[in-house]
Amino acid sequence: MIEIYFKNIKSEKLKKIKEPRNGCWINIKNAQIDDLQYVSQLTGLEMNDLEDALDPYELPRIEREGDSIIVFVRSPQEEKEDIHTSPLALIVTSKYFFTISYSQNTIIDAVKKEMNFSTTQRSKFLIYILLLISKSFTREIKNIRSKVFHQKKSLENVESLDIVDLIKIEEILNQYISVLIPMKNVFEAIANGAYIHLFSDDADLLEDMIISIKQSTDICTVNVKSIKSLRESYQIIFTNRLNKTIRLLTSFAVVLTVPMIIASIYGMNISLPFQDNPLAFSYVLIFTFLASLLFLLLFYIKKWL
Repeated sequence: MIEIYFKNIKSEKLKKIKEPRNGCWINIKNAQIDDLQYVSQLTGLEMNDLEDALDPYELPRIEREGDSIIVFVRSPQEEKEDIHTSPLALIVTSKYFFTISYSQNTIIDAVKKEMNFSTTQRSKFLIYILLLISKSFTREIKNIRSKVFHQKKSLENVESLDIVDLIKIEEILNQYISVLIPMKNVFEAIANGAYIHLFSDDADLLEDMIISIKQSTDICTVNVKSIKSLRESYQIIFTNRLNKTIRLLTSFAVVLTVPMIIASIYGMNISLPFQDNPLAFSYVLIFTFLASLLFLLLFYIKKWL
């Protein structure tokens, strides 16, 4: 789906227009091959340069094709086919600014709501989108960090589902790390001024974004280590629980074995002590009870129960 927007310095709101004009923003969501052909006609870019925008696994990078700059980035998204980041292609030409998303992208939705500058300011537009992506990663990583911290506090009540949650969180963080490292390289390449002209404010902002990306990467790495440590702690807890359960069942088995042995002996068809005594049954019950009680006390003293 192709959407065309325009906003100049004098305009208060972003306006949707029908045809492309110099300085407009062309947003393509749920992009298909036909949409890429449309972009190719407007920009003169080869289809081979654009088809990577449809790859759901494309990693962040930046390229220059003639007078155009193509930036591939990724932003956090809800889980979709075990992918926790969404690809976004940004194309800056001398006339237009393109955003091409493989699926619905929350970053683009935020741009539409919060944009307070002109679409003709293409360098600023690019940096603004990168800033939103950086903030979204920071926000998601903070949320994940709080989840990990919460699970640390509830070790005593750990269940199997907690381990499943940790594995999912670890997968998300690993995907974030695989994205943030090349994203940092993209930010650094843009900050060097080799691809777009930067004003002093833009350069300072990019430096802050690079630091933020580095911090996010470090936080992800630390959280992954914390999760591995938590999983090891969970494994120890589950092992101890299993040992206690086995010890308890073994103790009960021993206690129940005593009356079974006595009953088996007195059930044999041979001469036995007290067999002619009318109180023999009572004696056997009392002896069985005392023997079982003795084993129970022994196991309790040994803390097996």
